[in-house]
Amino acid sequence: MWQYPNSALMHLGHYFKPNGDNVSTIATRTEYNRRYAYLLLAELLFKNDYPQTCRENLLRSVDYFDSLMVADDADTRGVSLPFLDARAHYINGVGYYEQDSVIAAYTEYIHALQIMENHFPAVQTSRATPLPTHHARFMMLIYCRLGDLFSNQYMQEPAIYCFKKVLEFNRLNHLLQNDYSNSLYWVGLQYDKLQQWDSAQYYYDEALRQLPDTINLIFSILMANKANLNYRSGKGVEPAMSDLKRIAAQSLPSKKNYHFFLIGQIYHNEKLYDSALVYLTSTFEQSKDIETKNLTARYLHDIYQSRGDTLKAAQYAVYLAKHTDQERMGKAQVSVLNELFQSYLQEKQEAASLREKKKAVRTTLAVVLTLAALMMVAIILTRRKTRKHMATHEAEAQQRLNEVTKRHDEAERELQTKVEQAALHTREVLQQRVMNLYRSDDENRLKQILAEFEAVYPQALSALAAAHPELSETERHIAMLNFLHFRSKEEAELMGFTEYTALKYRSNLKKKVGSNPIETLFEAGKI
Repeated sequence: MWQYPNSALMHLGHYFKPNGDNVSTIATRTEYNRRYAYLLLAELLFKNDYPQTCRENLLRSVDYFDSLMVADDADTRGVSLPFLDARAHYINGVGYYEQDSVIAAYTEYIHALQIMENHFPAVQTSRATPLPTHHARFMMLIYCRLGDLFSNQYMQEPAIYCFKKVLEFNRLNHLLQNDYSNSLYWVGLQYDKLQQWDSAQYYYDEALRQLPDTINLIFSILMANKANLNYRSGKGVEPAMSDLKRIAAQSLPSKKNYHFFLIGQIYHNEKLYDSALVYLTSTFEQSKDIETKNLTARYLHDIYQSRGDTLKAAQYAVYLAKHTDQERMGKAQVSVLNELFQSYLQEKQEAASLREKKKAVRTTLAVVLTLAALMMVAIILTRRKTRKHMATHEAEAQQRLNEVTKRHDEAERELQTKVEQAALHTREVLQQRVMNLYRSDDENRLKQILAEFEAVYPQALSALAAAHPELSETERHIAMLNFLHFRSKEEAELMGFTEYTALKYRSNLKKKVGSNPIETLFEAGKI
């Protein structure tokens, strides 16, 4: 399935029967095969860029493989359970990231990484031991996902670490040349964002040197970045502009936005606003990349502000204001992610140090035994002393291992606390925003409050409807407002009926499903 996901998906699909947007259970299969098949199906759907239609069953697969790992490291049929477990957590992380749950996605990726590191010693890339191809490619996938996650959160240092790990696995296991060039590009891009021009130039040049041909998207982006890098490092406007326009002219229409953005950015920096508007306006209208769109909006706002066109400037100011809360929440996520990643690196370093110490102990033991074989008389005289010495070493090693295990457990508890705090902070921000909407007296404020709620908890109302189909839409809205801590008088005002009616709806809702069914679904882990 690693080489031919389309064919594998076709064969595996025979075991499933479609049921709406979901996948039904496998008929006449064992429990193990069913879980394994759900994992494979989710992985194949991801490889083929399909939605994760068996998301719920994938979560069950994760729990199932975790439980098997506790019992035994290998299945009686010879299946590698650690590898299955790691893949289940990886695909689970992909699902969380697609739902913008960044911290949850990071936790799953790191869990997959730790499983591989703990059960497959050859993944320690400092050794020149090639991995099985599917193991090596899987490690590259994990580090690629982590690098992409960090890059999108503007965490360049962790991103560089992860993409360099991708380079190590590719180089040691002789995998695809394009993958190697692409990883070099991503390392260079992080240095570019850090304004470390020499390092960025080195990795861009290496990526170009490793490319098998020039007819590909990576080549086009690399050349554009090199031209922009030359401009920013003081090598002149005209050469950079000439290169960018030539590259843009040779690119596909759907790929021109990035080149137009770089051209417009240079014109903006040089205060050639007429030319900048041509390229930046096109970029803002066509680009789907949020980071590029936000930067473009800032440039356009600056240009129109400097020209005194307050109407146009205000339009872009409104757009930028809408993303202020997202940026603030993103900064909180970056702080949590940075602490978690530094904790992971420290644990990894401590584990490596402990392995080296154990290796030193084993070496010492071998030397002692060799000398003992050559000096029988000395053995008799020094046996007790040697045994006491070795016991001390082993006790110290065991004590250090226990300390590392304890720190690991404490780190997991701290991670859980931070995840809960992040969720609580998200909820508090949402409650503040919806209360601001309520106080605005806008006639569409209920609709706006509903939109804000679904933006933060996109599956909450659908999960409530699935769990309690007997509830009407009005009752679901009342449940949502209860969850957001609105009073009955405020609910009545938003819904457009009397407070008595609101109290009646609350009473009926409590009789049917309890006073706060959405909170109950959260506690049950169904949202």
